[in-house]
Amino acid sequence: GASSVTSTATVARLAPDPAAVARQREAGLSLEVVSRPPIERFMRALALLDYDNIRLHGSFVQGIHGSETEANDIVDRLSNAFRAAFPQLTELDLRFYGGWTDESGSRSPAASQLVSALRFLRARKNGVMIRPTLATTMISFPQLLLRGTIRLQGKQRRQKMVDGMLGCDAAFLASGGQRPVGVVTDDEDLIPALLLSHAANPNGTVWFRCRRAVGTGLNDQSLQRQGIRICCIEKPTQE
Repeated sequence: GASSVTSTATVARLAPDPAAVARQREAGLSLEVVSRPPIERFMRALALLDYDNIRLHGSFVQGIHGSETEANDIVDRLSNAFRAAFPQLTELDLRFYGGWTDESGSRSPAASQLVSALRFLRARKNGVMIRPTLATTMISFPQLLLRGTIRLQGKQRRQKMVDGMLGCDAAFLASGGQRPVGVVTDDEDLIPALLLSHAANPNGTVWFRCRRAVGTGLNDQSLQRQGIRICCIEKPTQE
């Protein structure tokens, strides 16, 4: 059906680029020629979390940006949602995306607050071992710190490049095909990246969003017809 993605007719195999393999290994990942199992059999997954988007759209425990209680609430619900999507899941690598570096490359106040909470989030939740990290570089270029993901524009600080980093990481990870990738956001700007990731790994790309019921989004039906799974990390609400 449209809500599940499996491949039984063929087994996709990759012929990875050597440079991509080297960058994956430097990032602590692997990009080897492998068979892609059905999505339900994955035991380890990656969650790419658009942190500000999710924390502002959800009904989580409120606190200062990056507070331990708020971040813990988000991770708790996210681990439940991933476990429901992947019943055999035991490990979840969770990358937090946001405005973590200013124009000089220094850590932003929001990043400092969240970093202090990360050590408490590294734990087993709902049967899943959580390994959180702050995404300050792209997975394909782990040695390159991108400056200015938070910038002063007028009197306000605004995020820059965050959606692009998350979307590119999703596509790069999907090209490896070994683990499912969950894009966690309510931002429809990332739909093109979801489609690209799904094209690279039809068995392993899932869109997780807050409470908007599946089928209520403008493009939901079209995405589902392409085989993209859409899941909610909170109790769905109708729009």
